[in-house]
Amino acid sequence: MRLGNGPLVRLKVRAVHDGCWSTDERIRSEMRILDFRIMSDNRLRMLMLIDKEDKDTLLDLLKKTYNLFIVNGISKYGRDKLIISFIKSIQEISVPKLIDQYHGFFLGSIYKNGIEEWNFVIPAREVKVVLSNMNLIMSRMEIKADDYDPVSVAALNSQELEILNTAYELGYFDFPRETDLKELSRRLNMSESTVSYHLRNIERKILSNILKDYNRGLESKVSEE
Repeated sequence: MRLGNGPLVRLKVRAVHDGCWSTDERIRSEMRILDFRIMSDNRLRMLMLIDKEDKDTLLDLLKKTYNLFIVNGISKYGRDKLIISFIKSIQEISVPKLIDQYHGFFLGSIYKNGIEEWNFVIPAREVKVVLSNMNLIMSRMEIKADDYDPVSVAALNSQELEILNTAYELGYFDFPRETDLKELSRRLNMSESTVSYHLRNIERKILSNILKDYNRGLESKVSEE
């Protein structure tokens, strides 16, 4: 997926998703959406990180909420976490659908204490319509918008951007992967070890930037308290 030409905006939206399962008081711990992908026939594949203690309640809520709900797999993550891979039907208006429909790029989402927090990049020209649609299904919206420059923010050079874009287009970061390192290196006309090195370096730069932003947020929160 390409974001296209023109300025980009990073949006952080905190809100209550009215009538959604995420507001159910039986969900006691933080949940994270790690990734999602819009599929054919109005279906969505999602990867979610949850606490073990919330598994049965969450699965029950999801089955009752959606016309289609299929669990692909459940794997352990650490001592008390689970990663759940599932497919579900998509509501007429949903945040993942809006991000995909308006050519956005998903950065992460957290559900906690009935509040959803969505973090994504969207073309500046689409911000108004995306927020307007989110306002139809959400209340108490808190919005933070910042200009987003993927080159300066992550400090990626032109070669790294080409490798990253090619890997993303071919589904290297999908779960499960749609291509492997061998095919990716063939398409880029580089050795597998070279591509692997660049991908690790790209991930390090991006993660470093995300963690800097996260730590600044923590410092700001502490100072406010």
